[in-house]
This record gives sequence, C-alpha cells and structure tokens, in this order.
Amino acid sequence: MVAVATQEYEDTPIEPDQDDGTPDIEADADPAPRSPHAVQRVTWAELFFDLVFVFAVTQVAHAVSVGDGWADLGRSLLLFVPFWWTWVGCTIVFNGLVVSATKRHVLLLAVAGAAFVMSIAVPDAYGDRGLLFGAAYCAARILLGYAMHVRGAFRARLNPYTVGLAAGPAWLLAGLAPEGARQWIWLALAVLELSVPIVLGHRLDYMRFDASHLPERFGLFVIIALGETLVGIGQGGTHEALDGVEGTALFVAFLLSCGLWWTYFQYGASATEHALRTARIPAVLVRSTFSYGHLAFVIGIILAAAGMSQAVADPKAHLEGLHAMLLGSGVSLYIATFCYTRIVMFGGASYTRVVGALLAIVVTVFSPGLPALTPLILLAALVIALNAFELYWVDSGRPLLVINIGQGAAGR
Repeated sequence: MVAVATQEYEDTPIEPDQDDGTPDIEADADPAPRSPHAVQRVTWAELFFDLVFVFAVTQVAHAVSVGDGWADLGRSLLLFVPFWWTWVGCTIVFNGLVVSATKRHVLLLAVAGAAFVMSIAVPDAYGDRGLLFGAAYCAARILLGYAMHVRGAFRARLNPYTVGLAAGPAWLLAGLAPEGARQWIWLALAVLELSVPIVLGHRLDYMRFDASHLPERFGLFVIIALGETLVGIGQGGTHEALDGVEGTALFVAFLLSCGLWWTYFQYGASATEHALRTARIPAVLVRSTFSYGHLAFVIGIILAAAGMSQAVADPKAHLEGLHAMLLGSGVSLYIATFCYTRIVMFGGASYTRVVGALLAIVVTVFSPGLPALTPLILLAALVIALNAFELYWVDSGRPLLVINIGQGAAGR
C-alpha cells in the first residue's frame, strides 16, 4: 500500500495518426524531451499483440498442469522466459516513442507472429519442435534488435538488447541438440538472459520512459495471466456435472481470482506508476519492479491457475506432491512479490502482505493429502481477508503498516 499522487496532468498525445515523413523511431537523445507526465495510451495494435501472449500463457499453464513432477515444472516455466523477454523487449521499444503507424504495426505483427509460432511449439518444444521454438525466438530477437538500432538507443555496444540479440541464434542452435541436452542449454541461456539486466542494466540508465504507458502495459500482462485462471476454472467446470461440491469449488475459485486481481489493481498498479514518475533513475525500476517483479507475478499466477484448474476439475481428490502445492505456492509467490517490489520502489514492505505470504506458505505445506477444495477455500479466504483489511486500514486514514528497510528508488 502506498499513498499516490492525485494531481491531474494534461494528456499529451505522442503518437501521430499518419506518417508525416519524420523518422519512424526517434532516438532517446531528443534535444526537446517530453514532460515525464505526458500520457501515452496503449494502442489497438498492442492489444492485438497481447492476444498472442494470452495463447502463450495458456500453453505454458497447461504444460505446468499436466507435468508429472518438479522436473517437468521447471522445463515448463523455462519455456516462459523467452516469451517474457520478447514481450518486455517490445514493450520497452515502444514506450515513449514517436512511431509511424504503418511501420509500428508491421513490426508488432511480425514479433507477434514469431511469438505465435513459439506458442504452437510449446507442447513439443523438448521434442520435435525444439528447432521451431528456437528459430521463432531468434526471429523475435532480431526484430527487436533492429527496432532498437533504428531508435539509436545504443550508447554502449554491450547492453541487454545486444546480448539478447546474440542469445537468439543460440536458442535456435540448441533446438538442434539432442532432447536431453537441449533443456540444459536452454536453461543456461535463460539464466544468462535473466542475469544480463543485473550486470549490464546500468548501461540503459539514460533511457526515458513514459510514466503512464509502461505501468499500463505491465498491468495488462497481469490481466492476461489472471485471464488464464478464469479459463482454467471455466474449463474444469464444464467437464463434470455440477453438484454442490463442484459448484462450490467453481464459486470459490472465481472469488480467489477476483481477490488476486484486487490485490494488484486496488493499490499496486497506482503505486508502480507513482514510483516511475518520481524515481531519480526510472530504468532501475524498469529492470527490477517491472521486468523481474512482474515476471514473478505472472509465474505465481500461472502456478495458481494450474492449481485452481485441478481443484475445480476434481475438488474431492486428495492431491499429492507437486500437484497439491501448485495453488498455494502460486498464491504465496504472488503476494510475496508485492513485498519485493515495494522494497525496491519505496524501501519497505507491507506488514499485511508479509503475513499474507507466510500464511499462504503454511497452507501450501499442509495441502498434500487434503481434498483439493480445502486449500482452495483457505487461500481464497486469506486473499479476501488481506484485501478487506487493507481497504479498511487505508480508508480509515491510518498510517501505513510498513517494515522500513532502506531508501527505495522512488523514496519513501
């Protein structure tokens, strides 16, 4: 929870309706930078682009749901890393830029096509479609590298985008490797790409970002992931006759999905926008709160979605092992990530969310052997209680319950 600025700023359109002959992508070193409070709206092309990633999240969540153990879980989540960096890279490329409509749409659709092919390859990515998956990701990286080159944003040749451009062909070549070796090569490449923003991210600290567009785009991806929870419980509810237990499971799962939405959008979304507006170096938040933090948000939702779909499909089943822990681990990761992002942004974590994450872990530990409906009810009650308490506390004007750790990127 955080108090956010309430001052209204004039909307400043930054995208031309037609190509006027100016450069398609302007460099960051514009001698007349826009106000940091200018508003860039999400375009129809970006929304269509996101539909491909709806399919991608569904494919990965299904792979998580049908996996047999921890190894399958790791392999499934590993495949999400290229999707994430493709989406993040495209979002950052188009943030705060003046781009001609025609070439913007062509580039977005081209990257979307590459991601669509990647999505199709997910079910057999470690089998016969490994080369297809790697080749599509390589194409997406080349397209994004080209866009950043035209933008003229490279002040240092070695930066996260150039490393990503080099990683693309490596993913492709790994698709030719034997199935057993392929997963380890891809794991090494994923670790490399995940670590690059930490090691080289400071080389992009000069970049400017639109403080309205970027939080909106990442919030939309959270919506994409939350949509998978609804798809999962909806499909689970259509496979069996609805008696009292099945109907209860559907209702509780829907309440939990609503609670997860509320947890992010009641306070979290506005907090990230406020932090981006006030941060001295916005790029610090882009690579920590947005790139890493939202990756954790989405993975938590994917795990929770897989767990919810299993619980709704057979709420009386006594799940064992990994399958029993998907739901609770996803909810606990999702809540705990708010603690991380708030520490990075404002230097402290909310007591309520620290406690909520710990209680979700307790539910996770005791989930194996219980009927699937039981942890579903407990976690839904936990998330709803967390949101209700925070709403009461903020609306009553009480001081925020925060564990202060240090100075965040946007101050306290």
